[in-house]
Amino acid sequence: MDLEHRDSRVALCMLRDGRLLFALTRFMSPGSPLARLPFGPTTPEMAALMGALGCRQAVLLDGGLSGQMSLRGVTGEVLRWPGLRAVPVGLIARPR
Repeated sequence: MDLEHRDSRVALCMLRDGRLLFALTRFMSPGSPLARLPFGPTTPEMAALMGALGCRQAVLLDGGLSGQMSLRGVTGEVLRWPGLRAVPVGLIARPR
């Protein structure tokens, strides 16, 4: 593991109150052509960021070209932040 490598990151964590937080880092603002480039925090910086956001436990997932996120809201709307590479797997989180 290269702790100095900068890349876009995808992480999730459990907050101290039990809620889940999903984080996707991007270099530029959404909609910018540069927003999909794999540049961002190092692994230690991402760990510090997740801690600063109030995470009790966190997991760093795949990032880089495959870092992407899609969220479905309670009314069914879908928000998407695509990556440059298709990812054939997903994670679904539902409240108990």
